[in-house]
Amino acid sequence: MNNHIYMLRKKRGIKQYDMARALGVSPSYLSKIETGSQAPTEKFRQACAKYLKTTLDKLFNESPVEEVYPEFSQGLTNKLWAKRRELGIKQYDMAKKLKVSTPFLSKVELGLLEPPEDFKSMASKVLKMKKEELFLHKVEF
Repeated sequence: MNNHIYMLRKKRGIKQYDMARALGVSPSYLSKIETGSQAPTEKFRQACAKYLKTTLDKLFNESPVEEVYPEFSQGLTNKLWAKRRELGIKQYDMAKKLKVSTPFLSKVELGLLEPPEDFKSMASKVLKMKKEELFLHKVEF
């Protein structure tokens, strides 16, 4: 099952380690849940929703994050994260395909960094999307 833990945590500036400790789990367990490589327990799901101040239905579902949390569509600069998750590509694997570091890709996905044109072209090719559909607008600083 897909979840929106990663995006909520990142948008709220919560470090994975801090959230894991607050929920009484290891950072690696939280990472596995965020990436969908492990199913969360019901106890974890409830604790996670409470910690992130949201509902289980909103946090754990198949819809794009910007549909569930409309506030994320404001300032949205690309659809990289949503498309990568839709295709089931792990962030680490995507970073390797694009020849960038995982932290760089994370910053681009969150709209914190405007990527160079060659990155946009390569990402468009890898995800089989038009560049204009994948990258919505430039980040304003």
